[in-house]
Amino acid sequence: MIEAKEIPLLEDVKKEILEFCLQAKSRTDILEYISVGCTSFNYSRYIGALLTQRFIKSNLLDKRHSRQGKFVITQKGLNYLKAIAY
Repeated sequence: MIEAKEIPLLEDVKKEILEFCLQAKSRTDILEYISVGCTSFNYSRYIGALLTQRFIKSNLLDKRHSRQGKFVITQKGLNYLKAIAY
């Protein structure tokens, strides 16, 4: 029997994603970094959620779901990292 790989919760990988996005990264880079497949489900679950919460932003503001977009941490994301560092 094949064991199912456990899917990490957003809260478990949020800090890792935000630290990774100090430099602009593509959606593929981010999803590979947290070891999940590059699917629309995982995009929505991780990147989409952080976009909605405004912890990261896209460089293509008018085309938020573009595959060519890169994502970088926002001031809110930086404040979050600073708050959890203590």
